[in-house]
Amino acid sequence: MEICARVSRPRQARESPLFRLVEQHLEEFLRVYPERFAKQHGPLRPVVERVRRGFLTCGLVEHGFARLWCGTCRTSVLCPFSCRGRSFCPSCEKKKQLLWAEWLEKEVLEPVPHRHVVFTRPRLLRGVFHRRRELLLDLAQCAAEAVVEYVKRQVGAEARPGIVVSIASAGDPLPWHPHGHLLVTDGAFSDDGAFRPLETWDADAVMKLFRERLLARLIERHAISEDLARRLLAWRHPGFSAHVGKAIPFEDKKAIEDVACYIVRNPLSLKKLVYLDGQKAVLYRSRMNPSLGRNFEAMDPREWRARLADHIPDPGKHRTHFYAHYANRVRGERPSEKLGHQKHEEEQPKKRRCSPKLGAAHRQGLSDGSARLQTLRWPDQRRCLHHRRRRDPPDPGPSRSQHTGEATS
Repeated sequence: MEICARVSRPRQARESPLFRLVEQHLEEFLRVYPERFAKQHGPLRPVVERVRRGFLTCGLVEHGFARLWCGTCRTSVLCPFSCRGRSFCPSCEKKKQLLWAEWLEKEVLEPVPHRHVVFTRPRLLRGVFHRRRELLLDLAQCAAEAVVEYVKRQVGAEARPGIVVSIASAGDPLPWHPHGHLLVTDGAFSDDGAFRPLETWDADAVMKLFRERLLARLIERHAISEDLARRLLAWRHPGFSAHVGKAIPFEDKKAIEDVACYIVRNPLSLKKLVYLDGQKAVLYRSRMNPSLGRNFEAMDPREWRARLADHIPDPGKHRTHFYAHYANRVRGERPSEKLGHQKHEEEQPKKRRCSPKLGAAHRQGLSDGSARLQTLRWPDQRRCLHHRRRRDPPDPGPSRSQHTGEATS
C-alpha cells in the first residue's frame, strides 16, 4: 500500500526570522522612530503598528483557532487564526496571492492571449509618490490610459482592451520604488464582442504616452511644477520605461496564474532574509545591484523595519485595479454562462471559501479520495483553549447546528 508523505504540518510561526525580528525590536522601533526615521520616511502611520502587532499573533494557537474535525477518520486538527496583514505577513500574503490569481484566471480574464506590461518612472519622482500616497492611483490610471490609447490607435477607436493593474511599491532590495504591473489582453474587443488581436507592440510609443499622461496628471494635482515637467521631457534618457512581455496564450493557464501571482507578490521574501540575532544585523539578498556592487544589503534591524514600513498600504486603498473591458461595471453588465446568461448583478453572494485538507495519508481508504472537514466555532477564547484538552466528539462527528458561536481572534 502506497502512502503519500504529504500530510498536514502546522506552521511554526515563532521559528521564522521575521517573527524574531519583529518580536525583539518592535517596542524599540516604535520608541525611536520619531527621532530617527520620521524625517526620511515620514510620520509613523497607525496602520504600521497595527499590522506588526497583529503579525505577532498570526499562526499561534494561543491567540485563537478553529478546530477542524473529520467525521470519517475522526482526525482532528487545530487551525490557528491568521493576521491578514497586507504587504507584510508572508503566510497571509501568499494565500491571498494564490487565491486571487485563481479567481482572476477563472472569473475575470477572457480566453484570449495576454501580455505582461511594466511601467516605471524616474527616480526623481519617487519622493512625490512617497509624500502623497494618493497619487499611486493616478499612476495606475495613467498606465491604463496609455495602453488604451495605444491599442485604439492600432486596432480602432471603438476597440477596448482588458487591463488589470497592480501597483507595486518595492524594488530590490526593498527601496521605495513605485511602479505598475499590467496584465493586458493582446488586442481589444469591439462593441459586438469580437476580439481583434494586436500584431505588434511598440514599447517606446507606449512609454511616451504614459510619460505624457503622468506628467500632466502630476501638474494637475499640484505635485510637480511645469518647469520640472519640461526638464524631465528634455532629458536624453527620459527615466520612464515600458516593458512589454511576450504574448501568453490563454491555454497556458499555469503561465497566466504565475504572472498574476507575480504582479501581486509580497514585497518581502523570507528566502532572501537572514537575521543575525547575536550581531543584531539584517542581511537581505537580492540580484547583483550595479550601484551597490553587491547582491545583498546589510543594515540595522530598525532601519530595515523602517524601510519595510513604507510598503504597507493605507486602510481602504486597493493595490489592484481593473480598467476598460475588465472594469467592474463592464464585467457586471456582461452575461455569464454559469448564471444562464444572466448578469453578474443578479448572482447570489458567494460563501466564504474554506477548503482545509489533510493530505493523502489521511485520505487513504476513502472512496472519493477526499474528506470534508467540519469547523467548530466557539464563543470565546477561554472556551476555545479549554476545548484543546477535551476528547474528540463521538462518531458521526458534531453537527454544525450544535456549534454556532463565533471564536475570537
